Amino acid sequence: MEEKLKSTLNRTPWSLILKACAFGASWLLLPFWAVFLVGLYFYFTPFFQPFKLLVPFVLTLAASLYIPQGFWFAVFLGILFFLILGIKNLIFVNRYENHQMMVFLLLFVIFFGAFSHFENWQKWFISIVSPAVALSFFFLFRELCDYCVERDRRKINLMAGLGAFLIWQAFIIALFLPLNYFYQTALLFLSSVILTDIFLEHLNGTLNKRKMLGDFSIFFTVTAVMLASANWGL
Repeated sequence: MEEKLKSTLNRTPWSLILKACAFGASWLLLPFWAVFLVGLYFYFTPFFQPFKLLVPFVLTLAASLYIPQGFWFAVFLGILFFLILGIKNLIFVNRYENHQMMVFLLLFVIFFGAFSHFENWQKWFISIVSPAVALSFFFLFRELCDYCVERDRRKINLMAGLGAFLIWQAFIIALFLPLNYFYQTALLFLSSVILTDIFLEHLNGTLNKRKMLGDFSIFFTVTAVMLASANWGL
């Protein structure tokens, strides 16, 4: 991912980089209403394909309300905005790879924001947040499917719905594990990456047993390492 981002930066107009930096800095230094206005201005100027990445844009603004204030999250939001504008305005050549990077980074930010606030939530609020996390995955995954060979919208919606349901269940399971939110975020993020990879391979007609074995081996190995290194708060 780091190499992809570097190659993208080398071909990117400085104006896009400055907009991304301005958005991240505004989130760090200004109240949310000002961040909202800055985001709206940069997203809709120029007024080109305004609905193409409207869902990721709205989710980025929503996630910025819940993630902890700090320099690194300002960097994450800046990179997200950089990718959103670059894809929407057709600046990037390899839009599929950059779109994947944007989706995974946005999912990480959403997951972290959800888990990091769990201790402050009322129980009834969980019933709202968990479906919202699943719906975020549904819409983001469905956008990635625009790059797939499969064109049957019913099949795409079915795969997106199945993925959202599995993420919803994984979110609830991770939520009640006696782990801190760093490990909960990492487990759900790993699950979403593996799930997305398998489903996209299936929709492209390139999924095989070797690919599935490789993905599940990575999942179980990384999960085992994380659970073994975690401090279980029983």
